[in-house]
Amino acid sequence: MRQCIIFILYLLCTFTARSQSVLTPEQTGSIYYAYPAPPSVHTPAPAGYEPFYISHYGRHGSRWMTADERYTEVICVFDSLYQCSGLTPLGMDVRQRLHKVWEDARGCSGSITPLGERQHREIAERMYHNFPQVFREDAFVDARSSTSLRCAMSMSYFTERLKELNPALHVERRAYHRYMDYIAYTSPEGEKFSSEKASWRRGFREFEKKNVRPGRLMASLFVKPDAIADPDAMMRSLYWIAADMQNVELDLSFYDIFEYEELVGIWKTVNARMYVCNAAAPLNSGLMPRCAVPLLRNILESADVAIKKGTPAADLRFGHDTHLIRLLALMQIEGCSNQEADMEKFHLAWQDYRVSPMGANLQIIFYRDKKNDILVKLLLNENEVTLPIKSEFGPYYSWNVVKDFLEKRTGTN
Repeated sequence: MRQCIIFILYLLCTFTARSQSVLTPEQTGSIYYAYPAPPSVHTPAPAGYEPFYISHYGRHGSRWMTADERYTEVICVFDSLYQCSGLTPLGMDVRQRLHKVWEDARGCSGSITPLGERQHREIAERMYHNFPQVFREDAFVDARSSTSLRCAMSMSYFTERLKELNPALHVERRAYHRYMDYIAYTSPEGEKFSSEKASWRRGFREFEKKNVRPGRLMASLFVKPDAIADPDAMMRSLYWIAADMQNVELDLSFYDIFEYEELVGIWKTVNARMYVCNAAAPLNSGLMPRCAVPLLRNILESADVAIKKGTPAADLRFGHDTHLIRLLALMQIEGCSNQEADMEKFHLAWQDYRVSPMGANLQIIFYRDKKNDILVKLLLNENEVTLPIKSEFGPYYSWNVVKDFLEKRTGTN
């Protein structure tokens, strides 16, 4: 009986582990994963503490793909082969779908979609209702954005919703090039490391060859698959179009043309590249997270100013996935700074869709009591997360301890 119980428990644990490792098709979309629904319950603050300041960095919301060519180059191939009867029945159906996608995306490439607008309005509304003390009366909200239009529009939607909820708020919005030195900074060394000529790319290309298998897909779409000059590139292009469907207002899907393992294989390569170029992968020796030092310094300096003033306020920053990923790794936030040297296991240590989906955000909530003792809580995508620091208050940390830890991360302490 005892052995039977142990065996049943083993099966349950195995099933649970496997179920947790199974990605949805949408999650295989990597950084194109649309913002997931956040939790509705948070740990209450210790007695006597209430929020007074929020420091935030948010990725832009859901968008169309970044360039017209990412649509038109694929459509041109399908149109050319259609003219000479080179498409299979499935290929002809996919061609029709692609034209509907392009009709929707034409003139909108790189822009935030209506879903992206709603994401930021809803995140702002939840922030307002979760921390009403921060936004009472004429509290000051300083919003700054990358010069990218999709980031500036995300800032606009976010702050517009705050103003709708409290018209008395004092809100300033800025999207100047001068802020790019911290909102979207990459060092020259980081640019070189991320380039296609970097030495680590050789091993990465072998990893891609093992995981991207276009043969079956090409044969299902094209009468003569050999007519496709670069089947790997075609498969990847269709993968990104399929992934982006969750970010637009179309009742269309391309997941039916892929086998599940094909999606996972491509995702592993994208996830690996994002991990090496932005997170705490040993391959970059900490170079890429350190690109976020100027951003973290801005967070610390802004917090000092807000604490000194003592009045309700929020500093909101709007940028991009790579810079948020680097910041999270630099800060060593739970699940964001894992280190793994084996490329075959990168996807087990770190997942891009979890860390930085469309609309991803970090919120640092500052609390104080009547003695002006300050605690902070961190939210990643509105989920409570931890730092590698001891705390007697659960997800709440002494700001003095956190500040000392983060200053050391910037190299200033």
